[in-house]
Amino acid sequence: MERAKLKLTVIILLALLNVFLMSLVLSQNLQSRTYEQDGRTQALAYLNDRGIQAEEDVIPWESVFLDAKADPGKLLLEESLVPQGTVSSWEILSTRQPETLVVDFVRGLSDLGEICSRIVSIAEGYVDTGDGSRVILTPMWQISTDVGSYRLNCATGEVTRQN
Repeated sequence: MERAKLKLTVIILLALLNVFLMSLVLSQNLQSRTYEQDGRTQALAYLNDRGIQAEEDVIPWESVFLDAKADPGKLLLEESLVPQGTVSSWEILSTRQPETLVVDFVRGLSDLGEICSRIVSIAEGYVDTGDGSRVILTPMWQISTDVGSYRLNCATGEVTRQN
């Protein structure tokens, strides 16, 4: 009889531990979502404070670069062609968080001495920045604004004007 009570006590304690751990995971998940939404709100406020309008759905918050299952070969920007033939190695550079990239874009515009008032669209893709024998896929945002198009290097935060 004592052994059955001990087993029941252990089972109850393990069930309580599972409930506690599940509540901890759910709490952290909720906190993570809250931080994510706060980051988006702050990034949009940052743009707005600098006179740049952007709809929330224009910015790729759920970046394809962060999706481990995405095929980088299908995410190449139009002008970027990966060299065919002998390639000794491949490398895919990591990307910054979308909230950070928004700030990088505004700073990059300032460094270029340019001003825009609206972000029209953002396309994500990779550009091959390798040397021919080595493919280096660099994540980029192709940003269309009311005054022109820009490329934002999502690995370094550098902004360049596109013609």
